[in-house]
Amino acid sequence: MQVIFLSLPETIFVDILSWLLIHFSLGYWCSRLPVSKFDPQKRLYLTQSWEKGGEIYERLFHVRSWKKFIPAGGKLYPNTFSLQKLSTLKKEYLELWLKESCRAEFCHWMMVFPGFLFFFWNSTRGGLIMLAYAMLNNLFPIVMQRFNRPRVRRLIERLTASEKNIFPANSHSLKEENKYDKEKVLIPNC
Repeated sequence: MQVIFLSLPETIFVDILSWLLIHFSLGYWCSRLPVSKFDPQKRLYLTQSWEKGGEIYERLFHVRSWKKFIPAGGKLYPNTFSLQKLSTLKKEYLELWLKESCRAEFCHWMMVFPGFLFFFWNSTRGGLIMLAYAMLNNLFPIVMQRFNRPRVRRLIERLTASEKNIFPANSHSLKEENKYDKEKVLIPNC
């Protein structure tokens, strides 16, 4: 429901300025939230059975083919954790990576909701376009997190199993499996 009426150039200017303000301010706010607030075991961040360990995203969106092209938004803010590449295969680091992945997903969900504000100064059609932009702009980073988090969880499980020496005799060595996973889990920060 439009309550502020602007000319088309003014509307476009306000839309661009608003999105810049929303993206930078919400991104900064999310980067300042304590990582301890993000629990990978909470329902929102757990992989659901229909996600098939994240593989549904590869089948539907072909994540591996485009994820390297998504810019790392976290680089805009000081002292942020990079999700772009795994820097080590230590369990503590991977557990922190999971929390940071939850933070990235949360941040992108938060960036969708302001899309509804654009109906105040856009026509219904313009508001729908802005809402579609909010959803599409944040869908891909969310999909990347949901695709990669189960893979990192499996890597942690393998590391835990390796520490307890419970690998079956016919399994590959942990080093071989980690080498494969490390190459496959490289993702842009969101």
